[in-house]
Amino acid sequence: MPNADCQMPNEKSRVFGFTFGIWQSAFGIHKGDRPKIGVTPDRLIRLAGGDVAKYSSPEDFRFKGLEKKIEDRPDLMVSGSGIPWEDRGSFGFLGAFFKTAFDAMFKPTQLLAKMARPETATDARIFSYAIGGIWFLAVLIQSAFAYFVFYVHDKSVEIDSQQYLFNTLLEGAAAGVAAALMPRVVAWMFYRLTAFDMTSKAPPILVRNIITYLMGASLLALIPGGPKPWLAVGPILTGAWMFITLLTVAISRLRVRPGAAIIGSILTLVGTSAIVVAGILVVFQVWCTLLDKASLTPIVPPTTANQAR
Repeated sequence: MPNADCQMPNEKSRVFGFTFGIWQSAFGIHKGDRPKIGVTPDRLIRLAGGDVAKYSSPEDFRFKGLEKKIEDRPDLMVSGSGIPWEDRGSFGFLGAFFKTAFDAMFKPTQLLAKMARPETATDARIFSYAIGGIWFLAVLIQSAFAYFVFYVHDKSVEIDSQQYLFNTLLEGAAAGVAAALMPRVVAWMFYRLTAFDMTSKAPPILVRNIITYLMGASLLALIPGGPKPWLAVGPILTGAWMFITLLTVAISRLRVRPGAAIIGSILTLVGTSAIVVAGILVVFQVWCTLLDKASLTPIVPPTTANQAR
């Protein structure tokens, strides 16, 4: 009697035969032929008894958690429709300046997103010269206010009016030059502090242009007066306003991470204030102490011994 194992295939043989049959049909492998690659996704699904229309696209089977997160990195150098200062021919020099300055104070993000030439420094450089003129006028206004409100009525100082006028003009010229050059210093400082935390890398020229236009807040320096002749409110408001707008624009326009924007803005404000104060003290010491060009001389009250004589 023939062996049953030789006549009846076992369970493993049947499974293997069924699988091999599907493989033959799918890949076009026939007896005596070389393998032919004729498999397609539709053919495999049809062989499995399914319908292609019932299956979703491969994108539906992706695991979102395993996909690499791609940050939103817009091109910060894209040209916009243009800001008023870039269209001085239509607005006029003064009209374009004041409109740009007010927009930089109250709508800085919208203004700076419209720059038509963010890659060039020509327009911003001319704007910085105009800002220098504003600071020249601001020094004249603050000095005149201090003279007529404080010094004229102060019996403890003696005023040399001619020297006071000369010193005021000299201080105004120095303030104007410093204000025109200040955007370069502030931009260099801020860029060094925040460049590594920009989600979209901005070139230094863009940072310099933005900070130059933000100096439109210098119009506040024209506000006269303060509690002390050396403590004017206008320049202090200018620094505070620029800090707020710089922080806002750093996050929205330059795409700096919020934490880095806050730290960078604070350190930039502190560093700039230190430079300004140090510069004022140095000029005062050289001009008034070493060269003896002071316009205000304290009146020393007579002592009791001198009165007795």
